[in-house]
This record gives sequence, C-alpha cells and structure tokens, in this order.
Amino acid sequence: MLQIIRSTAGSWVVKILFVALIISFAVWGIGDVTKGVQQGVAQVGDRAITPVELDQAYRAEFNRMRQMVGPEFSEEQARQFGLRDRALEQLIQKELLALAADDLGLRVADETVRQEVLKVPAFKDSFGNFDANLMRALLQQNGLTETGFVEDVRSDMARSDMIGAVTAGASASKTLADALYRHRFEGRTFEIVTIPYNAMPPAPSPDQATLETFHKDKAVRYTAPEYRTLNVALLEAASLTKDIEVTDELLKEYYDGHAGDYITPEKRSITQAVFPDRQAAEKALAAVNGGKTVESVAKEAGVEAVTLEDVLKDGLPTELADPAFTTAEGKSGGPVESAFGFHIFMVTKVQAGGERKLEDVKDEVAAKVRKDKAVEKMFELSTKLEDELAGGTPLAEAAQTVGARIVKLEKIDNRGADMAGVAQGVTLPEIAKIVASGFTVAEGQTGSVEEAGNDAFFAVQVEAVIPATLKPLDEVKSVVLGDWQAEQRQIAARKKAEEIAEKMKAGTAAREAAAGVPGALAQNVDPLMRAGAPSALIPAGAVQTLFGSAIGSVTTAEKPTGVVVAKLTGIIPADPANPMAASQVTQLANATGQAMQDELVMQYLAALRTHYGVTINQALINQLYSTTQE
Repeated sequence: MLQIIRSTAGSWVVKILFVALIISFAVWGIGDVTKGVQQGVAQVGDRAITPVELDQAYRAEFNRMRQMVGPEFSEEQARQFGLRDRALEQLIQKELLALAADDLGLRVADETVRQEVLKVPAFKDSFGNFDANLMRALLQQNGLTETGFVEDVRSDMARSDMIGAVTAGASASKTLADALYRHRFEGRTFEIVTIPYNAMPPAPSPDQATLETFHKDKAVRYTAPEYRTLNVALLEAASLTKDIEVTDELLKEYYDGHAGDYITPEKRSITQAVFPDRQAAEKALAAVNGGKTVESVAKEAGVEAVTLEDVLKDGLPTELADPAFTTAEGKSGGPVESAFGFHIFMVTKVQAGGERKLEDVKDEVAAKVRKDKAVEKMFELSTKLEDELAGGTPLAEAAQTVGARIVKLEKIDNRGADMAGVAQGVTLPEIAKIVASGFTVAEGQTGSVEEAGNDAFFAVQVEAVIPATLKPLDEVKSVVLGDWQAEQRQIAARKKAEEIAEKMKAGTAAREAAAGVPGALAQNVDPLMRAGAPSALIPAGAVQTLFGSAIGSVTTAEKPTGVVVAKLTGIIPADPANPMAASQVTQLANATGQAMQDELVMQYLAALRTHYGVTINQALINQLYSTTQE
C-alpha cells in the first residue's frame, strides 16, 4: 500500500526506495539459501517474511513495471528481470533496518508521523486539503487499517533516518572533483596513417598445395554443420482452456487477488509555459486569468508553451505534479518553481481514475482464470508425460495420452535452420530452447520434459543425425581462394603498418612516412577526451594505449577495414577553474558523492546481514511460484 505515497517526492519513501533499488542482492548473493526456514520464505534475525508479504511486494513491483512498460509486461518478463528476487531483497533490507532501529531505540514521534501522512497527495481532496475519510476509504480498499498504515509510515521514516545517519557527510571534496575533471576531460591530439586491407595488391595465385593447407587449417570455415531431425512433443496450456469450467467463486477469488489490475490512474492534459523569474510568471498568469491563453502569453514573453496530453501524475516534474493534479479542469495555476524555472499552467482535460467492477470485466477475468487453471492442468499433465516417457512409452504414444501435439523439425542445424538456411519452427514457443535440447540428446533417444516459457512443456526425440562434414576443396575452391587472398592482403597491410610506425617513431611526419604505400591515408585527428565519444578513425585499443603514454608514442591497431598507425602529438590539460567547466565539475562531485553514499549503505546492510543473519527458503519460494514463473 505504500505505493500510494510514493508520489511524495523528496520524502522518506523516496530515500528508502532509492536505497532498495541501488543495493543489488548480487553484491552478496541472494543470501544463505536453505531449506531449513520453516516460518516463511525468509528469516531475518528473529523475524520471518511470510509468503503473503513476498507476494504483496512482488505484485506491487509487477504493477509498477506494468505502469512503466505497459500492459504487455508479462510474468515471464518479470522472471527474467528478477522482479521476485528484488522484491524479496527489499523486504529483507527493510527487516534488517527495522531490527537495527529497534536495537538503537529509534522511534519517530507521533506528530512527525502525522505531518508526513498529511502530505500524502492521494489523501487530499480536489482543493488540496487532507481528507481523513478519503484516506480511510483508500486504506480499506487496499486491505489496510489506519493503525497499521501509520506504523508502516513510522517504520519507514525510522529506516530513512538511519540511512541518512549512515550517509551523512559522505561527499566528494572539491580537490577530488577537480582531479576527476582533469583526468576525464584531458584532450589529446594524434596524427594517424590508415592502411586499408583492400588497397594492398593481390598476392600471386597460390598453388594447389597452398590452398589445400589453407583449407585444412581453416576447416571450421568450410565445414557443413551437423543436422538433426527432431520430433517434438508439445503440451500447451492454450489447448486445455476449452475444458476449464469457471465458477462465480473462482471469478471473485481472482478479481480480489488482482484488484490493482483493475484500478485506472487519473490522467490530465495541461498546457504549461516556463518563465525565467517569478515576476514574469506572475504577470503571465494574471493575463491567463484575465482571459488570454497560455500559448499567447508565452509567445508575447518569448518562451515556449508546451501541451502535455493525458499525462500521469508521476510523469510531471515533482514540483508541478501536486499543483497540476489538484487544480480543477479549465482552471490555471502557478507560478510553480522547479529546476527549469517558474511554471504556469492550464488544466485542459481531466480523465478521472477509477475502479472497474467485477461485473464490467467478467469476461476478461474469466479468460484469465481459465488460463491459470489450464496452466495448473498443464503442470499435472507434464508430470504424467514425464512418467510415461520414463516408463519406456514411445514419444508419440505418450504425447497422445496427455493431449500433446507432435511437431517434426526436418534436418535442422543447432540454430534451427534447415539445409537451405531457412529457420524452422519459428511459431513454436521457446524454439531456441527446444533446438538446444535436441542437440544434447543421442540419436534415437528422447530428452527430458522441459518448460517452454510459462504456457507449454516439451520433450524432444532425436530421429536422425547427419554429422558435421568438411566440404571438399573442389566444392568451395572459389571461396577458399578469396579468403586466402584476403588474408594475404591483411598480412601485407600489417607489414606496411609496422614499417610506417618505425618511421614515425624516428620522427618522420605521418604524410612522409605513408608516401608510396598504396591507399595509405595520413590525417591529423581532432582532440579526443577520455570521457568523449569513441573515435571513428582510431580503434579504441589504440586510444586507450596512447592516453597512458607520453607525447611522441606510436602504436598500431586494427579495425575491420584496415590497420591504423597512431602517434600522440599533443596533450591539452583540462582546467576545472574554467567557468565553462563548472557544471561538469559539479556533476562529477555529485555523482562521486552519491557513489560514496551508496557504498556506505551497501557496507552497512552487509554488516547488518552478518550480524542478524539471513536465511532464505528457496524451495518454498520455488513451490509457491512454480505455476507462474519457474
């Protein structure tokens, strides 16, 4: 439910969420995974995290991602993104901080909590005033009590205070920021010579023995891949849905468990203009209130008016969000100060949020229930298929027993392409996984039953194998000859590059050193910076080498089309005292200070983890989510 107050920008919620996102469970692993946790999905000190708590946290993360990505965001994508593990890690971190706060006797005063709750935008009426009845209704809608919510707020504020204490004073000094600026923005100039491979003259035609040796040495280039014919038994949830009966009880159970999916957030369209100072903004707002449009007053002031259509509250700048979403339709507001200047705005349209009732989405819910039940049935049948195959039942017969279909993939390579290079089985779920499985089983054998995404299982039988074979030289002679010539040109270009490099090391100018070399191009390169964009002229390896070298140093490096000889000709120091550098120095100081704070939080949480102990019941988690995510 704390999702409700995440729009309170700059508050304790944002701080805690920021910490939760930057501290990756990968730093110390997912924890001490064990089957010995009996009270819940994880044990943090003497506190247990229950399956209900994990699922609520996971669903909150899932819904948040759906709001960001769109309704197409699926359970499978959530699994790939590690959303469940991230939700669990956030719960663990909160419990660790709660334990530490209790041990320190840290408690937030009632009045402080009260003031924080009063700031929650979701609890304010259309005039921007706190509405206790609205708060209670929202809490009840989300299955929370007022007392429980207040204690949640109190706990999160205490955790935020602890994080603030840990990171207090962690900042990058001006000396460090200046040094980082000098390092990152130092410029260096180069002169280069590029020798294209294709500019080298062709080598004399090789004899048969040379081609035979090249053909043998580069055999991997001229070997036809192994091809296999696979029979795939595919058990799909979609084919089971027609037999699923959906009762009213099942409909209500699903709807209640996914209530967040049927709540539509409020959207607004606003026209805004940003002014450089408050006086100009107030003058423009007065003109708008007098009947002019935002566009016209913006044009008169020489600024741009921007219309934002159907924007969500969290899609606006933090400072503008609350005013824009508490102003009535057809009314203006401002000035609102932000980092961009002083905003005035007009609310042109309001699309009220709301909740879709079960009777309005009955067909949609029924389809989802039918799908979920079909998935459950599919898992039962997959176990039966596995038992049939383990008992020696032929694949086709076992498939018929459980209602699976058989798909034949004729003579495909390990990429799933046939002998003509055409991809096969492209409509099958997880085709790459199916093909990979088929290339791990011996000829005539059947592999184990495996998952194909969230909605299917498969088993593969290898009907036939055509081994990988080196193509005869006569069949690929023209290709081999072309490859041999290309290699000879590369060898010639490298040799010319070495000769030019020696001349440039001795002080010869690039143009003079390149004279007489076919296709060689000498150039002066504009200054490059360590923090700048990659150069299209000099390979990254050469740039990295020369940024660690003295003036006059020479190196060679290859790129796909040729060899480059590069010489460092000058160093341009970066001056942090230059007024033009002020913003970059500030950004470096802020980023470095934030990194220092992040590191302190990571170390603190790791220490708490060691002190209190964390165990995770991975077996229970896998069991709980086996039908939807594993």
